[in-house]
Amino acid sequence: MKMKRMGLWDIVYDLIKEYHAAKTDKKRQLEIAKILAKKAYLRFNFEWVSERDADTIGGRFDEQKRILEQYSQMFLDLAVEIYDILPEESSRMKSVATQMKKGAYSTLTHSSNEITPTGDKCASMVMEYVKNITE
Repeated sequence: MKMKRMGLWDIVYDLIKEYHAAKTDKKRQLEIAKILAKKAYLRFNFEWVSERDADTIGGRFDEQKRILEQYSQMFLDLAVEIYDILPEESSRMKSVATQMKKGAYSTLTHSSNEITPTGDKCASMVMEYVKNITE
């Protein structure tokens, strides 16, 4: 029997559905919004760091660009969802998404790599945000 692996997008959208269902319970909505932000931040950080540390040569920068593009979109989607209940977290997510897009659209030359340092900065930033959420 093969088990279906639940991806982050599945988890996020299930939580978003639960978030909308709790619209009359602001305390529950706040809890879910924090869970959404934390999961997105942690997943990006873990995926970014594992990709960076994998020491792959072929397609490394393409994969880093893909990660930045994918998570920038997710962060923007989540920023819209949590805007009413966590406006400051929504703003942080939008800011990180902007940085990710800059990294994803950076050019890679033989003498310049702006992708990896941008991703590293974003990965570091989101871990600080995780600390703020859990305090």
